[in-house]
Amino acid sequence: MGLSKSQKKRLYGDKAQLEATTPPTRTTAKMSAADSRYRQGELYADPTKSSSNMYLVVGFIVSFSLIAYNYLWVLPQFSHFAGNTVPELLFSFGRDEIEAFAGSTDPDYIAQYATYHLSAALIVPFVCLLTWTGMIFASHLSLRERSLHLTLPVLFAIIYGTGNLALNAALANPAGSVVGIASALISARWALFILLLAQLVYLCLRLVRGKVDAFTRGELPEQQ
Repeated sequence: MGLSKSQKKRLYGDKAQLEATTPPTRTTAKMSAADSRYRQGELYADPTKSSSNMYLVVGFIVSFSLIAYNYLWVLPQFSHFAGNTVPELLFSFGRDEIEAFAGSTDPDYIAQYATYHLSAALIVPFVCLLTWTGMIFASHLSLRERSLHLTLPVLFAIIYGTGNLALNAALANPAGSVVGIASALISARWALFILLLAQLVYLCLRLVRGKVDAFTRGELPEQQ
């Protein structure tokens, strides 16, 4: 003999109310979280974790592409058409190198070279500054460590820009004292670039080590 509608309502209503008032167990909570993350075969995307890493990877690809394009293509092209190596491809130079470059190069070509310093060439330090800053903030450093690490990309951007200005002034006046300043700034640029690469290696190793330690302790979000 079947149950009446009122009996079914009373029976299932009490059961539903009991399930609603019963606190979920830890296993149930995990299953619910998993269901919400992986529903209908779609991967769960946490923008606070994956997006920032993706932006950093893209930033470094763009940065190194611009550096390679600048130092392996554009500046060698200037050297080829000028018949002399452009000064900024040298780690250090003096008046002889500046006079040789300026004396054997067409003035219009030197004007194009100077214009390049004030336009497209400034994209390189700007993009590097943004990318390295993002990497430093993603490394979860203390305030003091973060400030110290930020010094390198900021100095690199400043030295890069002022070096371009000094180099233009040196080419305009090869016999002036600004040649020594331009040489010092270009040398500092190379030194800072090497330090930036060392800093990048350190931050990457630190980030990987932190992930490994967190995985060992079972503290990663995927392990919760």
